[in-house]
Amino acid sequence: MTYPVTGGAAATAAALLDAAALIEQSGLSGLYVSCYEDRVTISASTSMGDACERAAALAMLSELAGAGPGRQRDSRSGHPAAWLSAAGHAGGTIIEITAHLAVRAVPGGTLAAGPDGQQSVIPAGQQLLAGWRWVTDLDGPGAGQQQAVA
Repeated sequence: MTYPVTGGAAATAAALLDAAALIEQSGLSGLYVSCYEDRVTISASTSMGDACERAAALAMLSELAGAGPGRQRDSRSGHPAAWLSAAGHAGGTIIEITAHLAVRAVPGGTLAAGPDGQQSVIPAGQQLLAGWRWVTDLDGPGAGQQQAVA
C-alpha cells in the first residue's frame, strides 16, 4: 500500500514513520528528511563526513530501501552541481535518497569528464555538454587529462 504524502496529516505522519523506520534500521545520523507530494527524501548531510562517507550512507540506505545503486546526477544549467541519487521504498512510501557532491572548480571554470573519461575545463556560465558529467570530490585527484573547452 502506498500512502500519498499530500493526503492530510495522517498520511504525512505515516510516510514519515516509514522513513523513520528506515533511518532507525540504518543506525545513521546526520540526515535531512523532507516530505513532498509523492515521496519522502532522505539526504546525507555534509556533517556526516566527506563524499566517500556520504556515498556509503547512501549505499546503505539504498540497500535497505530495495533501491539499485546510487547514480550521479548533474545539473545541466550554467550552475555546476552534482549529487548521488537512488530511489526505493520504505513501507508503503517512495523514498528518494540523495547525497550532495562538491564539483571540482579550477582556474577558468569547472572540471567535467566526457564519455571517454577525458577531463576538460567548462568556463563559468556554460552548460554541461551532453554525455558529460561534472568531476566531483568522489573522483581521484588528477584523474584523466585536462584540456580547455571553449
